[in-house]
Amino acid sequence: MSRLIVIFLALTTFGAMASPPKIAIVRIQDVYRLLPSTKADQAAIEAMRAEILKDSRAEQWRKLISELQALHAEIQRQNDTAGADTTQRDKLTREYEIKRSSAQSLQQDFEAFRTEKTAEINRKMVEKMRASLDRIAAAAQKLGVDKGFDWVLDSSGSTNTGLPFVLYAKDAKDLTDDLTAALSEAPVNTAGAKPAPPVAPPHKP
Repeated sequence: MSRLIVIFLALTTFGAMASPPKIAIVRIQDVYRLLPSTKADQAAIEAMRAEILKDSRAEQWRKLISELQALHAEIQRQNDTAGADTTQRDKLTREYEIKRSSAQSLQQDFEAFRTEKTAEINRKMVEKMRASLDRIAAAAQKLGVDKGFDWVLDSSGSTNTGLPFVLYAKDAKDLTDDLTAALSEAPVNTAGAKPAPPVAPPHKP
């Protein structure tokens, strides 16, 4: 009898060990898109990009382009007019060339400035996205623990082959709405917590 009990306990333990893990999924792409901070971050980035075009070099370049167009039209008009004053036309041509050279220098200067600023803005954009994704990952981990799940997978993520990370999930619990609500109600305090594992940036639809 005791031997039968030992066998029964062994089978019960094996059955418990072999039970499938509880798996939930979240759509990180949707959670990120719905975060209140996402719209604010995107607006801030767009404002910084718009500010680039307000640079004095850009304004001077646009002004020179307008002046060049007017000079070109006047030179063309004099070329088409019989008996036009060649001295005046030559003067306009020299003025045109001087302004064109200045416009080219300004354009090069502005393009270098814009490239530097754009790289800086892109770095800030990545930092903001990374911070948001870290918040999402930390909140997803907490939600998974609180609800007793063994794994929480991102069903909107893709592998390095471009295929979806989750190809199939039968009756998996979707925690997207719960995670969105948790993040909207209160920010996740990650101070002192272990860094969350890497999360793939959301893909644009």
